[in-house]
Amino acid sequence: MKKISLFILLTGITFFNSQQVFSQATLSRVEIETNAQYAFKNKDYYHALPLYLTLDSLYPNSPKYIFPIGVSYINTTADQENALVYLEKCKLKPNLYPPTLHYYLGRAYHLSNRFDDAIVEYELCLSHLYKSKSKYALMIRDIYRELEMCENGKKLILKPVTIDIENLGPTINSSYPEYAPILTLDENEIIFTSCRPETTGGLIDTEDGQYYEDVYIASKKDSVWLKARNMGPAINTKGHDASVALTPDGQELLIYRYDKDDNFLSSKLDGDVWTEAEELRGEINSKFYEPSACLTRDGSYILFSSNRPGGYGGLDLYISKRLSNGEWARPVNLGDSINSRYDEDSPFLHPDGKTLYFSSNGHNSMGGFDMFYSKSLSDSSISWQKPINVGYPLNSAHDDIHFTLSADGKRIYFASIRPEGYGDKDIYVASIEETKVQDVLVIVGIIQDSLSKDPVSARIEVINTEDNSIVGIYNSNKVTGKYIMALPEGGKYRIAIQSENYKICDDFITTKELNGYQELESNINLCPEVTK
Repeated sequence: MKKISLFILLTGITFFNSQQVFSQATLSRVEIETNAQYAFKNKDYYHALPLYLTLDSLYPNSPKYIFPIGVSYINTTADQENALVYLEKCKLKPNLYPPTLHYYLGRAYHLSNRFDDAIVEYELCLSHLYKSKSKYALMIRDIYRELEMCENGKKLILKPVTIDIENLGPTINSSYPEYAPILTLDENEIIFTSCRPETTGGLIDTEDGQYYEDVYIASKKDSVWLKARNMGPAINTKGHDASVALTPDGQELLIYRYDKDDNFLSSKLDGDVWTEAEELRGEINSKFYEPSACLTRDGSYILFSSNRPGGYGGLDLYISKRLSNGEWARPVNLGDSINSRYDEDSPFLHPDGKTLYFSSNGHNSMGGFDMFYSKSLSDSSISWQKPINVGYPLNSAHDDIHFTLSADGKRIYFASIRPEGYGDKDIYVASIEETKVQDVLVIVGIIQDSLSKDPVSARIEVINTEDNSIVGIYNSNKVTGKYIMALPEGGKYRIAIQSENYKICDDFITTKELNGYQELESNINLCPEVTK
């Protein structure tokens, strides 16, 4: 459901079929029409759309062109406004078109939040499809689900969430797709995925006409985002490479890579250089589809999505423990409180360690993927409350997926197609006025040598003094000495700071009386074992 410009689509076609469509003006109507019909018949809507648009510009309002254009808009960009321009022309003479016209009209109205109009069209389509019920069984099932989501949308839209949405601007976004934002705890760095012409290798994926995905990074200075830069060959290849998750301290990055297989990989920040990404070992990666994941505070568990057998249907969310040898244990399904017979994806565990956010096209979604949250009922992270829809307009009838929530719970960074954007999916930040501030203490500072004041690379363990369990593991950057960590409310913790050639530094801190979100700046001086 990516919105791409005609230029990109034409570029994609030229790349794969340059001799035939280098200049469509040199082709006859019959030749263009033949190519368009072939692409449309094979559901290659990305290549069919520009061909039909060319035909429509030469021979406007021809019934055999306007219907495929409307269908192609829905199946490529989910651009309901342009789809309706053509589909509503078809509606004037419905007998000229297949009964699926009503389905695509329903989809376009649905995406426009015209739920009652969508319901009318969906039901009209059902009345036709039931004449050949066995032939259209899958489509009939899908339409009933669309009807459910329309009813969900009608309820959700009556109680909108008060939010202020802001585009992150041209230093982050472009006329190409940007999505899957992940941020450091202090929100001063963002890592995201984009499909731009300067992607590594500069190649285009034949399946969707888009440039291959690469991972980008940007920093904030004086509250302004600096220009995003490609993360380079340690992270990006000529294939698909996408951002997945970042540890709270910003020192380890998970990415998704698709070449012959799809896999999760990990890269660590060595000062100011990211190490070569390496595949996660153990039972996380499989021959099945695992597109997204997140890590717990201490890095000892990973939550991820997978369509491996044994789930409740589609993509399910799973959890796996990191073993002492660094490998990941056999995953456990999060259960039917979280997982539905549809898809659950894009998990994000808030720094409070108790609130799981994810996207789903099940539950009470108003259309496509919606964002949901659930609270953990136990420390085992496999028992959860019934998921709650985060509400409209954070959610829409489009896919709302891949997002990051700020530590205080007041801002959601997400990707969306909106009229005010720069083109295709852009990354936005939504400031939520009516929200319960999370009970989290975020500590930011510098670890340095007590004598030279040089930055020190150190490991920080946060230990619960009541049961000696490790609550979180964080690392300072060896070039800057910067560290970031988050402590949940309600505990008393020992902070153990260790670094080679330095004395162990212990400190104690309590969050038992923490009320809401707080930030603390604390620089730490480590004493050398031997005076240099």
